[in-house]
Amino acid sequence: MPYAIVTSKHVASLFSNMGLPHGKIRQIPGGWSSWTFEVDNMAPRELAKSPPPGWIFRFPRNRSVSENQIKEAAILPVIATRVDFAVPRFEHVGIWRGNPYAGYRRIPGRALDQPELAVETSQSLGYTLSQLHGIPVTMVAEACTVEPTVDTWRQRYFALRETVRNRISPLLESRALGTAESTLDAVERGFNRFLDDELATLKDVALVHCDLGCEHILMDDDGTTVAGLIDFEDATIGDPTIDFVGIYVTYGMEAVKRVRDCYVCELDEQFEHRLLFYTWMASCHEVIYGVEEGRPDLVEDGMAGLRTRLKSAGLL
Repeated sequence: MPYAIVTSKHVASLFSNMGLPHGKIRQIPGGWSSWTFEVDNMAPRELAKSPPPGWIFRFPRNRSVSENQIKEAAILPVIATRVDFAVPRFEHVGIWRGNPYAGYRRIPGRALDQPELAVETSQSLGYTLSQLHGIPVTMVAEACTVEPTVDTWRQRYFALRETVRNRISPLLESRALGTAESTLDAVERGFNRFLDDELATLKDVALVHCDLGCEHILMDDDGTTVAGLIDFEDATIGDPTIDFVGIYVTYGMEAVKRVRDCYVCELDEQFEHRLLFYTWMASCHEVIYGVEEGRPDLVEDGMAGLRTRLKSAGLL
């Protein structure tokens, strides 16, 4: 059951209730999981020349996201003590008018948006992912509520295959027959190849962000150094390969190879094949979300992306 919609007026009311002064409140567009707002630290007339960072407040859209936010609150302090980059530090967590929320100081920086991935940026990304994936999984396994094993990760995708069969296959079957049959066959072959062969060489799992698009990577003022990572609600213990998907989608395989050259954790010979799998699976997630939210635009975008990415993976 979705939670009630949250607006800027609701956030202003929450700040008033907490006795926190604030300036302008802006809703950050996009995002499937939460209603997210950026809140200036204080009223405009009180701003100094160098005010402290403002706030980010997130309100989960449903119970599942709310449960993930509880997990996030548990693992972020662990991550913060083990890495050089910044992560959110929840300072305000609670319920407001029936909606759970979490608020943290905005991490200075801007989302990674270089036209091409610079050498220095590749080095910083490799170092950042190495630190994140190097955190002992025993420190976060309880919060993530998963067994820290490759087999648990494999079972996740057995279950996801059934979800794809139930949610996406009927949509494909309702389309042009030849196209639908080839796409359905490609999806099945892709899952079989992943589960039977490509996961066979994965030696170990790690703490993974699991939704590391470039919009979740904040860069320092120099534009080449990672300042922080945000939005850890999907974080879990799994295949480190999945955290390279955002880099691949935005910058391509050559950029991934440059980042990998600066990555100190072990990656096996099936890394690139699994990377392509997780990439077309992202399109499946978009379709599923579009169906659940009644968003035909996302369903269509996801379907188009699925065929394109299946071709890139050599499945179509």
